[in-house]
Amino acid sequence: MTRTLKIALPIVILLAGVGIFIAGVKSKEDPERTAAGDTRLLVQTEAATPHSGEVSLRASGQVIPAQQVIVMPEVGGRIRWQHEDLVPGGRIPEGERLVRIDSREYSLQVQSSAAEVNRAELNLRTEQGRQRVAQREWESFGGDGAGPGRDLALREPQIQTAEVGVRAAQSAAQRARLALSRTTLRAPFNAIVVAENAEPGQLVGPASQIATLVGTDQFWVRVSVPVASLQSITLPSGDTPGSEVQITQRIGEQEVVRTGHVERLLPDVEQVGSMARLLVSIDDPMALAEGNTGSLPILLGSHVDVRLSAQRIEGAVEIPIRALRGESQVYVASAERTLNIREVVVAQRGARTALIRSGLSAGETVITSRIPVAVEGVAIRTPDDPVETAPAATGADSEESAETEE
Repeated sequence: MTRTLKIALPIVILLAGVGIFIAGVKSKEDPERTAAGDTRLLVQTEAATPHSGEVSLRASGQVIPAQQVIVMPEVGGRIRWQHEDLVPGGRIPEGERLVRIDSREYSLQVQSSAAEVNRAELNLRTEQGRQRVAQREWESFGGDGAGPGRDLALREPQIQTAEVGVRAAQSAAQRARLALSRTTLRAPFNAIVVAENAEPGQLVGPASQIATLVGTDQFWVRVSVPVASLQSITLPSGDTPGSEVQITQRIGEQEVVRTGHVERLLPDVEQVGSMARLLVSIDDPMALAEGNTGSLPILLGSHVDVRLSAQRIEGAVEIPIRALRGESQVYVASAERTLNIREVVVAQRGARTALIRSGLSAGETVITSRIPVAVEGVAIRTPDDPVETAPAATGADSEESAETEE
């Protein structure tokens, strides 16, 4: 009996477990199916607004010299004197003497060359006198005609040699005077000293760099702007100046403001960014003129803010800068709530907005959301649009569908 119980008990437990599992499966209700979510792409949009009138292009640039020269002597010698302001930061007016090289040797060369000129002229006068004597002798002997014999008899070769000697002596005298004048170096323009390497008693030569000077009448600002913006900027032509420019440099809490004009367009674009480059002129950047006295100067090498007055644009529209994709694309939300990729012409790109010259109309809706991969014609929705859902399927429907399939 005990052995039979040991065999039957596991079988009874197994059968009971199977029965409980079958009863649980039959009594379980089918889960109710929930509504399917809205599969359209959720985006943020803004409307393009009309903009008509003059625009100003904002950019940044670096101040560079308009005039710069490295002063090097053309003759050698020892410096005997130098200007007291020939030090870094010193200002020297145009034509002022910078340094004076020892000129005694060059003065002696001038005197020697002058003596050579006198000697050559004396030799020429002597030959001219001999020619007059030879002319009378030639005529007294009945000489006539022309030819090598007559030229030799009248000392023509000697006269020509004496004339060449005079010209050579005069040229040597001019070279000596020129060398003497080069012992004094002068400022070629109103300048400020950037670097200086000269001291009294220093021996210098044609390869010596005495100083580096930068003109103070005008500085340039090298500005980078989008190539598309060039059509809105006036370049100088003849007597017509370029677009007016406002240059602002921030020094601490103060702002130094100067007015300039577009000077020229450089012939190449930047290697990084493919931006066009302009040169903008700043008059009196060091505030040396009477009207600017007391103002802070514009410093060389500094980065400044630039605002260029551009031409009037009619029919342009304004969009948020984040709606601009790359250089010339925007994503437009169509009336059918699909995404359209649109090519546009950008008139101006600012910090917050961009002006579109063509390719987009006022009132059209542009997409401002970040979209990693945009697909033409994809369905979109905005947060204000109602959510579209698919009809929910019940368990009975599922069973009916299953029976139908069977």
